[in-house]
Amino acid sequence: MSKIIFLDFDGVITTLKSNWAIDDKKVELVKEICDITGAKIVISSSWRRYTLEATIEAITKQETVRGHKAFPYPDLIIDITSRMYGFKHGNRETHYGLCRGVEIKQWLQEHQDVTNYVILDDDSDMLLCQRNHFIKTHTLRGISKRDVKRAINILTKT
Repeated sequence: MSKIIFLDFDGVITTLKSNWAIDDKKVELVKEICDITGAKIVISSSWRRYTLEATIEAITKQETVRGHKAFPYPDLIIDITSRMYGFKHGNRETHYGLCRGVEIKQWLQEHQDVTNYVILDDDSDMLLCQRNHFIKTHTLRGISKRDVKRAINILTKT
């Protein structure tokens, strides 16, 4: 493993136009990045579940049950970031407010073989040290061709 895309869904591959369901055109833009750079996907989205298997099940089979399109390239997904935002105690959940950048940093620390990465997200809750790897997408329109070019540039730098 060498190149990783940390992928958020809402505001990246789900948009207002797609009624916040998976948008095939936006997914194709992400796939273009993967095809050109050889990158694999780690899901950092709130769409992730507590395991990779459950996440893939949710974004493929469960989405079609809801009448939505499935994520068409589950083979590109290699992992999910850990949920570090809260602790469940009984029926109550305590939220610590850890930003998504911390979850990504933890994942990278556990995967030292990553040589480069890009973060595609419409939220800015990343760490300062991640700024050169972060592409903020437009919340309502999602990923753009310009974002794709920037991601490819980041991932192909050595």
